[in-house]
Amino acid sequence: MTNFIGQAADPNYVPAGAPLGMIGTDPDDPDDPWSAAAPPGGVILQTPGPTASPSATGTIRIPIPRTIPTGPRRVGIQVGHWKSDEAPDELRRLIPQTGASWGELTEVDVNLDVAQRIAVILNGKGIAVDILPVTVPPGYLADAVVALHADSDGVGQWSGYKMAHSARRGPYEDALLADVKKAYGDATGLEYDDTHITNGMKGYYFFNWSRYQHSVSPYTPSVILEMGYLSSDDDRALMLDHPDTLANGIANGILQFLSNTPRSKIFGQELIVPAFPSRPTRTSVP
Repeated sequence: MTNFIGQAADPNYVPAGAPLGMIGTDPDDPDDPWSAAAPPGGVILQTPGPTASPSATGTIRIPIPRTIPTGPRRVGIQVGHWKSDEAPDELRRLIPQTGASWGELTEVDVNLDVAQRIAVILNGKGIAVDILPVTVPPGYLADAVVALHADSDGVGQWSGYKMAHSARRGPYEDALLADVKKAYGDATGLEYDDTHITNGMKGYYFFNWSRYQHSVSPYTPSVILEMGYLSSDDDRALMLDHPDTLANGIANGILQFLSNTPRSKIFGQELIVPAFPSRPTRTSVP
């Protein structure tokens, strides 16, 4: 397990996996469960002081990882639905999920093919790459992570790609999303489909550290990319006939992010994120 600079003597220290003590629903992520847990390494829960406003919810201070990536820049590429049968108990709901399909074409085949091509491109640039299955090492640390998926509307009406990151992450997700979004759109010519970005994407377990231990570290900039619709004739042809185009677009976006965001920035300052709103008072029903 990754070790963190934890201040276990602090009375507000919450160890990994323990309830954070302030639970509720994030308005930016309504699918988030009522309960939340500390990520590997634990956190410091900072409650509002006596002079705070009644609506104040406090913050969660996440200590800087003690062991951060060293040497070459490191990137994780997660293959959506790959090896879902090996998921741990906390992800057991994912075991029956096989992803989108169209005829005999399955999403996981497209995801894995593109991931392997991205790895070749980035390796050639001196970047270390981990191709990750459904099960993520708890608190996985890297300079950037992109989870690859493909979608289907079942009828062939929708087209395009879409992206999201968690509502409760560090300061670099926006930049990673913007860089990959632009590079992927430029490379593929696909339209960006912001109409069908779901709460499930925003609350994707892969970067949802407040709910799952098998998620990337809060310090790891991470996004999910739905590369296109298998149900669209044009999108599907692009994914099948020009996978290198997809891979180059994603790799170029990652490289742009790494160029703009040195490791010293990513791991140089403690993360402070909003805590959860308190659970509302529930009146008993006679």
